[in-house]
Amino acid sequence: MATNLRLGFFAYPWDLLDEGIDVALDTMAHRCHCNAIALNASYHSARMFRPRMDSPLTCQRPGATVAFTPHPSHYEAGAPLPAVDRRLAETRVLERARERCEALNMDFGLWVVGLHNSTLGNADAELCVRNCFGDTYTYILCPANPRARAYLRGLATDVCAQFRPQRILLEAIGYLGIQHGVHHELFMHPLGEAERMLLSLCFCPHCLARASEAGVDGKAAQEQARRWARDLIAEERGALSADYTAAEMPALLVESPDLTAYLHVRTETTASLVAELHHIVTAHGVRLEVMPTSFVRPTSRAWLEGVSLRRLAEACDALLSLPYFTDPAEVAADLRWVKMIAKGVPLAAGLSACYPATQSAENLTAKVISCLDQGVEGVYYFNYGLLSEQRLDWVAEANREVNLCRMDTVARS
Repeated sequence: MATNLRLGFFAYPWDLLDEGIDVALDTMAHRCHCNAIALNASYHSARMFRPRMDSPLTCQRPGATVAFTPHPSHYEAGAPLPAVDRRLAETRVLERARERCEALNMDFGLWVVGLHNSTLGNADAELCVRNCFGDTYTYILCPANPRARAYLRGLATDVCAQFRPQRILLEAIGYLGIQHGVHHELFMHPLGEAERMLLSLCFCPHCLARASEAGVDGKAAQEQARRWARDLIAEERGALSADYTAAEMPALLVESPDLTAYLHVRTETTASLVAELHHIVTAHGVRLEVMPTSFVRPTSRAWLEGVSLRRLAEACDALLSLPYFTDPAEVAADLRWVKMIAKGVPLAAGLSACYPATQSAENLTAKVISCLDQGVEGVYYFNYGLLSEQRLDWVAEANREVNLCRMDTVARS
């Protein structure tokens, strides 16, 4: 069990402002017994229900923005600049939060959402993922696109230089899937795992160029993906039971060497981007911890977002897995998988304290203990502003139990 364990929240800067920066951080530290925070610096569009607010639905974020004023000098020529939330930037919420964390002796981490950016995607479709039919997914910038990579390098430089966090917790560094969950997204056709995989592959010019450089026939992979996607959609195979269709997605990869090779190129694209970011943040004395997945669970499915756990672990300081499950055994199994594939990598975990993933204080405590049993260095609860008063108490109870376990371990040693 780690003796310097981080216990903290994923948190949004607007929640700190609305509650009061000192009040919110004092609540985390004193009421909830946290010694760390993953404070968001760059987020995507969202509509949020905040149960502790007088008006729970007042928070609607129509675009992807950063919580600070960017310094253009940190961004390469041709790289897009992030859109800015002026209220957050003008109030200096990130800087003030860092100062309060220093006073509370809290580990100050900045949570950065990388390529999931519909504001930049809608403004410039050339930055985005393009599927086998040529459709553009404006909510995800392509990790093979040189200008998207330059944007993320600039963002990492900017955040490190301005705010000197102890660590960056990086999310959305790969290829997201076909469905985004955007308002009024109408998918009335059943899509199975095989269709989703085929329709989530990017065949933009930059991905095809990387494939060619690796000796892979990307055009052949694209044509195969297009043919199989049409056939599966026409048959509505997604309407069949998951038990029946479970073997179909890996079977397609066995049947198409071009497609399998193309998937490996994707993982190299993602890993090389993370390695570039790691070089930047290390030069600033900052640690880089990367979330292997954004939407898919468990972490063994990270390859669907273009991520190899082994290669990702080689490119950063630690992996931050997100086992958002109810069953503590599944939380432990998810972490064990990461440890098996990415041997020796330092590991942290994110746990959803929200409904329906967490059902009681006892359930949350058991999941945290499962994380500790797997040797994690940190546990972050999702998400401070989205939790009721009762669920904050559940976090406090879980942290108290964990700290008692740690004290007992130290005493016995």
